[in-house]
Amino acid sequence: MAVQHLMETTGSLFEYLIHLGFVPQNIFLTGKVYSTHKPTVEKLKQLGINIFESTVPKELGTYGVCLEKDVKRMWDELGKQLKPNDEVVVLDDGGFALQNVPGSVLGNHKVYGIEQTKSGIRFENTFSKMPVINVAASAAKTLIEPAFVAEAVHRKLGNKIRDLNPASIGIVGLGHVGKAMADDLGSKFALNVFDENKNMMKQRLSGDIKFCKNIAELYEKSELIVGATGNDISNETWITKSSGSKILMSVSSGDIEFKSLLKLASKYLVEPFQSPLDDLKVRTPKGHRIIILRGGMVSNFNGDADSSSSDSIQMTRALLYSAFLQIIRDKIKLNGGKGNIMLAPDFQMNVVNSWFELLPERKSLYSTKVVNGFREYDFVQKNSSGKLLT
Repeated sequence: MAVQHLMETTGSLFEYLIHLGFVPQNIFLTGKVYSTHKPTVEKLKQLGINIFESTVPKELGTYGVCLEKDVKRMWDELGKQLKPNDEVVVLDDGGFALQNVPGSVLGNHKVYGIEQTKSGIRFENTFSKMPVINVAASAAKTLIEPAFVAEAVHRKLGNKIRDLNPASIGIVGLGHVGKAMADDLGSKFALNVFDENKNMMKQRLSGDIKFCKNIAELYEKSELIVGATGNDISNETWITKSSGSKILMSVSSGDIEFKSLLKLASKYLVEPFQSPLDDLKVRTPKGHRIIILRGGMVSNFNGDADSSSSDSIQMTRALLYSAFLQIIRDKIKLNGGKGNIMLAPDFQMNVVNSWFELLPERKSLYSTKVVNGFREYDFVQKNSSGKLLT
């Protein structure tokens, strides 16, 4: 059972899972409406995988509701095909598949989870139901991936931001992607930043940057507001009390960053809502303009074959593949408990060092401490979250 961005490199991941022994007809897979690459979907269908088409939201701010409906539909179909001794692996991107495992499946089958995103970890209560390999909090994911994700975001959005040419930019959320965007944009624009986590606000950033005391201040002082938190940062005052024209851009999964605003926006739209991926134009009661890029969905996906270069994103795919290998190798240990399980340090070391060997120029993106650290088991363990299986 899987929720994934249906792109070419995702397709290659599933080809290798089939080589590993998974039967295509036993794979149930859905994508995300804002990132699906249609030729990849057709290739996955040709492999024999059960593909569930994404429900297209008919109302603003309802992406999560639609995805949850798709996931429940998948679970219903999978449940009909389960045999008494079957086991289930849940590969999730965002937590919806793990959150909605039916009680009948949990009660009658061994279920193993894999979660790859920070936003999916917000459903951590599901970890008490089954063992979940926490790829999202692995050292490889948190220390290595951000550099090339930020590179991909820049490649996808750099020209867009330059074309918009905002007088000022506000970034809410200084996690891996938010910080990388701040470092990139701080030398080119007047930049305002905010993070609820005070420790994140202590980070050293370069450029013309102002640290705001709250989101309201950032919104007031910024023309382009970038949401990079994985949470809803908006509220109705963005429309009712806006003191100027604004542009809103999300770099988080789904439509979460501006969900409250989206649910209120319908009656203020300049043009009728037609597609959930259209740029939305809002006219506020005070006569100001608010443009919500791509309907509030993540802006750095646009239906292309891939969001990052295949050379880069193969490392992420290898980490997911490693989680499957870990489930197979450590099945006896996993059956002994539930909860948040660390992606095995030895797999992480193998993946990262192989990636550096293949692409030695990538080492320049990281400190010597990080590059050398992935040769040390203790370093990888220390920088990963979850229970270490011994």
